[in-house]
Amino acid sequence: MAAEQIFSVPFRYLLDGKLGGEQNRSPSCPLGLARFVGDTSNILLKYLISDESRNNLDSQWPIVLFGPSGTGKTSLALTIISDLSDQTASDDDVVPFNKSDIEPSLGRPIFLSALEFDRRYRSAIETDSVADFRTRLIQSSGVIIDDIHQLANKTGAQAELVRVLEQMSAKNRPIVITMPTSPQLCNGLSSRLISRLSLGLSLPVNPPGPEARLEIIRELADINQINLSEDASQLLADRLQVTVPKLNHVFAQIKTSLTSDADKQSQIINASKLTQIFKKSVGEVESLCHLIIKTVAKEFDLKVSDLKSNSRKQSIVMARGVSVYLNREMLGISFLKIGTYLGNRDHSTIMHANRKIEKLVSSDSDTTDADTSIQSIVFKLKQELTEKFASQINFI
Repeated sequence: MAAEQIFSVPFRYLLDGKLGGEQNRSPSCPLGLARFVGDTSNILLKYLISDESRNNLDSQWPIVLFGPSGTGKTSLALTIISDLSDQTASDDDVVPFNKSDIEPSLGRPIFLSALEFDRRYRSAIETDSVADFRTRLIQSSGVIIDDIHQLANKTGAQAELVRVLEQMSAKNRPIVITMPTSPQLCNGLSSRLISRLSLGLSLPVNPPGPEARLEIIRELADINQINLSEDASQLLADRLQVTVPKLNHVFAQIKTSLTSDADKQSQIINASKLTQIFKKSVGEVESLCHLIIKTVAKEFDLKVSDLKSNSRKQSIVMARGVSVYLNREMLGISFLKIGTYLGNRDHSTIMHANRKIEKLVSSDSDTTDADTSIQSIVFKLKQELTEKFASQINFI
């Protein structure tokens, strides 16, 4: 393992609630992971939190952190803003915008969900206090606006956000935006807002890579007081290419499977034991198989019946092959069974379909645009499906 590639960012704050509730300082003995663990998949974030980066952030605002849910964007944003706000140790709390006892003169960093920004802006229009609303944000020492994609098609709030961004940038005040995709790929945002966001620094926040995932699994095992062997840790890291919340859920299931506190502390969970814990019944595996087929059909804009039909239409053949590959790769189902689920096809036909996609996915040279597109689709579906049933994966 390339341990030197792993870095971490201690979270100064952890978010309680999904829509911008209170922010608590990371407790000294956290119940969950209280730091961001990264590796080469998030190497740009390592630079962002470095001293060198902080000295060169003038004119880089806003910072846009984009990536899937559960990757730590919000906690990273809270940490970045609090570190850059130039407050004393006693005055650097990040506060929700609606904290009634906070005055603009204190200049503390402010946290707002996008929905709260929209609600507060519309309320300011009704009370003729838009200038006060804007001033409070601009006079703060930093602003976080979380899940900005939720402003989609809210033209008034988007226009106001552009004004806030421009004035805060002019004053070199830190502002961090979070969203699930890059600004250019976010539907429903105005071209003016996208353009303004693009003037800043946009960085992806990816799910942890292999090295970081293994480090996280080891730490979660320690936090949950589960004696996980190295081969079991490696198995989880290899099979669960997911975010920390999903990994947390896996450990909750492991704890549930242990019958007593004595088991939790004394029993070593090795790869064999882990396989027993997550081994699924025939019915459960069949259900997951159908979920994969249904998800693939939706991605290709087809019906499940199309994949089970005798059609040789190119798009259907390709989607059918992707279904075979994902079922084999993620669930380890036999070719005979997959053939049964896909319209009672002969197992040799299923094997051929699997080899075709397997070769395409593993190829990194001489690929056509169409091949690259399928590679992207397979990667996307694998991540999506793993997120959907991370703790239900059948360990073969």
